[in-house]
Amino acid sequence: MGKDTSKPIDSNLVRSLFDYRDGGLFWAVNKGRAKKGNGAYISSAGYKVLKFNRIPYLEHRLIWAWHGNEDVDCLDHINGNCLDNRIENLRPATQHENMRNSRKRKDNKSGVKGVHWSNSKNRWRVVIALNDKQNYVGSFKELEEAKKAADNFRTVNHKEFANNGC
Repeated sequence: MGKDTSKPIDSNLVRSLFDYRDGGLFWAVNKGRAKKGNGAYISSAGYKVLKFNRIPYLEHRLIWAWHGNEDVDCLDHINGNCLDNRIENLRPATQHENMRNSRKRKDNKSGVKGVHWSNSKNRWRVVIALNDKQNYVGSFKELEEAKKAADNFRTVNHKEFANNGC
């Protein structure tokens, strides 16, 4: 579920419908099936969602608006936890920056983000994306060397969005 780009979120409407506390939004009024005090549900994609006027909204986008911030194309969860919607954990980002801050994939076999085993070379290869381009960082005999190279590349190139795969 992506952002609803049909119309921007009205921060005054969000503040009239919800209370912000403990890093989440809770209904301030009874509206339809929603009862005062109820919070968000978790979608199948793993994000907190609130629905009103028959439209599902990602809670972190509503929190961003609730705090009076301008609508942005992409919001990043600084700590990588998409259920942690505290305003302090949200920042505007480009899609590229958001992807740089992603976690290690679940199907990663090396245990290190951006590192995979090359059977043909019999070495660990480090390949990391930057601005729509796959960057070959190097190949290494030892996994620890590959991890250091990957971490260094991300620190230098991804800057504050660097995420070494927590």
